[in-house]
Amino acid sequence: MPQTPEPQSYTLPPAAPFTNHGRTKAAWVLMWGVCLGFLVTALGLMLSEMVVIIIGVILAVGSVVVSMVMRGMGLGQPAPVTVGQDGRDWYSA
Repeated sequence: MPQTPEPQSYTLPPAAPFTNHGRTKAAWVLMWGVCLGFLVTALGLMLSEMVVIIIGVILAVGSVVVSMVMRGMGLGQPAPVTVGQDGRDWYSA
């Protein structure tokens, strides 16, 4: 005779997770800034110009910093909601 597992209670999430898939202003600034930075860096590598390479790296790193500031201002994806006090959620065993 098979044994049935002991029933357990789970805490359901308070709301559905965010479904914007990262389509926020901070994410767009990060994506376009890093793309532009890599493009300028690649152009500098092809032209063998150290100044252009440095400008491209500064663009890429600067866009990461600006995106983090924008997320701190509330223009990015919100932080996930914490689970209950015991740390278990509805799908943990």
